[in-house]
Order: sequence, then structure tokens, then C-alpha cells
Amino acid sequence: METQQRPDVAQADASHIEAIVELVDQRRRDYRRHAPGFWDPAPDARERHRARVSGIVADRRSGLVLVASRGPELAGCLLSVLGPAADIYAPGGKLAYIDDFWVADPADWWDTGAALLEEARPRLSALGAARIVVEAGGHDSPKQAFLWRSGLALASECYQAPLG
Repeated sequence: METQQRPDVAQADASHIEAIVELVDQRRRDYRRHAPGFWDPAPDARERHRARVSGIVADRRSGLVLVASRGPELAGCLLSVLGPAADIYAPGGKLAYIDDFWVADPADWWDTGAALLEEARPRLSALGAARIVVEAGGHDSPKQAFLWRSGLALASECYQAPLG
């Protein structure tokens, strides 16, 4: 893919919520094909996600929601919440769990993904996070390669199967 203009990155506000919900819904539907059952959405998933994003946007101490855009188009988003590690680990402070980190074009990790991650790191540190933990589906090679080459290390893998 040809390198695009680097997107503008900003902290999300209420005007971004619907576009974030739509992008995340699209990406989660893509993920579902690779692990049905695990990635199946709840019947009210969009409403729940809208409420979750709205809550973090309204209370900026609870986490971070960033958007990347090129003009009026949403190019990507990053959502992180802060939390403790399991009590048997000592990572040096709170963890920033980045569980919604998506780009509109899966080939755009190096422009949009990089811009979002670069903006998120100091903001999450300022919120008290000591470490970031980013989720990526087992099938999502472009995102995995981007994360690896951005200095993140694979810490765990998750395997799943139905019980019945």
C-alpha cells in the first residue's frame, strides 16, 4: 500500500462515539469469522459498547479514547482502560489494557496505528499506567506484525474451544 498522509489524532469526544462504535463493530465482525463462539456479539453489543465508550470519554481519568482521522473520515481508534495486574505479578504499576485498537483499513497500521500508539503512550503514562497490554486476534497478522515492530513483546497467547 502506498503511504498515506499521516492522520490527525485527538482525544475522542461525544461527536466521535457513533463512528467509533461502527468501526469497532465492523472489525469485530471480521474477527468473528476466525473464532465463532468466542467473538460472537451479545444481542445488544453496539449499545453496550456505545455506553462503554461514552463513559470513558466522559471520565478521562478512567481510561483513554483516541481517534485518528483524515479529514472527516475516521481512520482508526484506540480505547484503553487502566487496571491492576493479577496480584501475583508486579509490573511496576497499573496496566493500560488496550482492547479496542483498530484501523479502518487493515493495511494502514504503519500510518494510523503508529500515530495512535505514539499519542497513547505518554497519555497513558500520565494517567499512571506503567505498561500497556494490547489485544490482537490470533489471525490478525498485519496487526501482530505492527505491534511487534513497534516494540511490543508477545506476553501470552489465548486458546479457546466450546465445552459442549
